[in-house]
Amino acid sequence: MEQTKLTSFVAERLKAGASPDAIKQHLLLVGWSEEEAGTALVSGLVASGVPTPENRAHSGRGTLSSTVEVVLNFFSFILLGTVATALGILYYNIIGRYFPDPLVLGYGALDYSSSAIHYAIATLIIAFPIYVMTVRLWFRRFRENEEKVESKLTKWLTYLVLLVTAVTIVGDLIASVFYFLQGELSVRFILKALTILVIAGLIFGFYVLERKKIQYKNAIPRRTFEYIGGVISILVVLGIIIGFFAGGSPAVERMRGLDTQRVDNLRSLASCISSFGYERKRLPESIGELSSTSQFYCSGGLSDPETGAQYEYKIITPDTQTGTVHEAVFELCADFATASDATTASKTSYAYPVDKWATHAAGRECDSETVVLDRGDTVPSPVMLKS
Repeated sequence: MEQTKLTSFVAERLKAGASPDAIKQHLLLVGWSEEEAGTALVSGLVASGVPTPENRAHSGRGTLSSTVEVVLNFFSFILLGTVATALGILYYNIIGRYFPDPLVLGYGALDYSSSAIHYAIATLIIAFPIYVMTVRLWFRRFRENEEKVESKLTKWLTYLVLLVTAVTIVGDLIASVFYFLQGELSVRFILKALTILVIAGLIFGFYVLERKKIQYKNAIPRRTFEYIGGVISILVVLGIIIGFFAGGSPAVERMRGLDTQRVDNLRSLASCISSFGYERKRLPESIGELSSTSQFYCSGGLSDPETGAQYEYKIITPDTQTGTVHEAVFELCADFATASDATTASKTSYAYPVDKWATHAAGRECDSETVVLDRGDTVPSPVMLKS
């Protein structure tokens, strides 16, 4: 009975010349819910003589979103979080690549990660098109059925997204003002703050318009959403392109991976040769002789992972005595495909040098190492003391 009276009221107001938006606002002001006002407006339009499509029955009530549509909307929010996070990581690492922080470099670390860049690119290539398709399908459902009313869950999720993005924008602005007052603003910080502001702002703006279109049934032009989608697409494509240059192409990454394996092999070889020298009181005549050492890991990693050629090994000084200490010097060489990053040659915060094997140029590179053969201070064993 209550719904019938409400429908009659809406139909009379429509016939009197009142606009649907004005009627809906009046209903909301006196306490009717959004869903009830929308349903009454649809019923009133039908009762006032507005024709309905012949190919589907009209119930006079809003059609609630199906389970599939609710799941689709929920899936789009998961994709939204994935895309936004990947886009932020991508631009943060790009900024770190081209605007490095001296403080970070002072600790001997890189200010960006090529693997993080590549993972972000992979995420965007896969997740972003799927997200676009789910959002387009969501809008199409409501465009094709004007009676459709979304579920409370999708409303709650959308407003949660708006809340998170609003808090992010406010926090970003507070941080920007704080660092400005501290006099520590730099191009690096401005770009990172702008990255957060743009991503959060686009999401907030898009879903504010989405609420007006889906929930409040306002006539938002389709082209408006297309403009926003175009801006986001440009940011994604631009980030992917720059990311390929900042993180390296797949071919470059493969060469870096091979160089990393070479570095690990040389480091392991140097350790094995040192152990062999200390045990045998001499350096091995060749790399092949290392297989007889007590270190189990010395039988592998003796050759280049790409060419299969054995690493170059050369004895520089077989035995040099300084006091009671006997030392020897050897050299290991390998052909590297790329040069190591310049930051790896820096000192750590404790003033210890970075591993020499990890610092190399492109092409043939050699490093030498000193081995202690005999310290000359052998401590007598308990058996010797008993005798």
